[in-house]
Amino acid sequence: MLQKRVSEISLMNLEKVPHDKVGFGSTVHLKDPQGHTVIYQLVMPEDADPEQGMISTASPIGRALVNKEEGDEVSVTTPNGMRRFEIIKLVTIHQEDGAQA
Repeated sequence: MLQKRVSEISLMNLEKVPHDKVGFGSTVHLKDPQGHTVIYQLVMPEDADPEQGMISTASPIGRALVNKEEGDEVSVTTPNGMRRFEIIKLVTIHQEDGAQA
């Protein structure tokens, strides 16, 4: 199972992940209308753990965030109703890699 996972990851083309928009691996800081801030990282569906702030790119919020930019407002229908956010900070997977190097 681990070998399969490693081969899937190696097939990912990080050059297709946007450098200035939300995509796989991005860490997104969101502010809701009440002024609360929440931070999510977009991950593969099997790695999703909403309690830890890791959401799938296939989840309702993940899909709504993909290809958005810092300053954009996002509305998303979730099982708990309509939620609205403003993207106040975006760190893409490319920036994360650079910070670790």
